[in-house]
Amino acid sequence: MEMKERAEKDVKKLKEIIAEFELLDLHEKYHDAYEWAKNYLKDAEHFFAKKDYFSSFGAANYAYGIIDGILIIEKKK
Repeated sequence: MEMKERAEKDVKKLKEIIAEFELLDLHEKYHDAYEWAKNYLKDAEHFFAKKDYFSSFGAANYAYGIIDGILIIEKKK
């Protein structure tokens, strides 16, 4: 898989997990982490638009890890 495809896939995955986080109403309980993840999503989208796919991939995965960890702690995953 090319880096562009990988970054695109991971940005999409991040958007999905953030939406799940919101549906579970965890964005209020973990407000700071939620805001960090949303900011990393913006970064990932920015880097993707600049064709810096490596940085886009990294930002998306970092944010995904934050949210995924909370979902595991909350036993939602």
